[in-house]
Parts: sequence; C-alpha cells; structure tokens
Amino acid sequence: MNENRPVAILPPHEALARLASEDPEALEALRRELIERQIASAPEAVQLRLRQLQFRIDGIRKTSSSPLAASQRIHALMWESFVQLKEELHRFGLLNRGSTSPPMTGRAPPKRSAAVISLTIRRSNASMGGRL
Repeated sequence: MNENRPVAILPPHEALARLASEDPEALEALRRELIERQIASAPEAVQLRLRQLQFRIDGIRKTSSSPLAASQRIHALMWESFVQLKEELHRFGLLNRGSTSPPMTGRAPPKRSAAVISLTIRRSNASMGGRL
C-alpha cells in the first residue's frame, strides 16, 4: 500500500532516451509497468478511479496526431479536473473569496480600509503639461 513515498524510481534520462531510440516497445512496456505499480500502490478505494483516468489518458495518446498534441490534450484534461474541483469546493463553501481557508462563520467579514492620499504635481513636471 501507499506509504507516502514514490513506489517507482525512473531510470536516468540518458537511459530512457537511449531506450526510446533503440527499443521503443521496451520503453512503452516500462511505462506501463511503472504506471501499474503506482496505481497498485494507491489505496484500494481510489485504484478504480486511477485506472479509469489512465484509460482516458491512453486513449488521448492513441488518438492524438503527435506527442505534443497528446500532451496538450492531457494538459487540458488536467485543468478541466482542476476547475471542477474548484467549483465543488466553492459549492461546499470551502473556498472564500480566493482563500483556501475555510469560510468564517458567525463572524462579520473583516473590514477593509485604506488611507487616501492626495497627489500633487511637482514643479518640474509642470513643464510637461502636468503629466507624471
């Protein structure tokens, strides 16, 4: 189970790059194995959801015209999920005016005040038509 530490350690970048150029199938097998290990290390309650998400990601990768296009679509999927989470947090009142702290209950909101200062035109700026 998950012990709050990464389960899989990636090989060095150079080894992955060499594998990509010499044996792309082996790189893909390694990718699938590392993903499966990571999902298996998650709590059972979330494993199904992680498998569903990985299925979606794999579908995006297969149907995209290029790795860059796949990356962009996966990035959009991530942001879509983030926005949904934010909307749910707002719905349940866990976000208060951009703050991640719980909303204050039973208290008046803090008063905001500011001192207003007057601006005067300096004599050296008067020759520029009063512009600063």
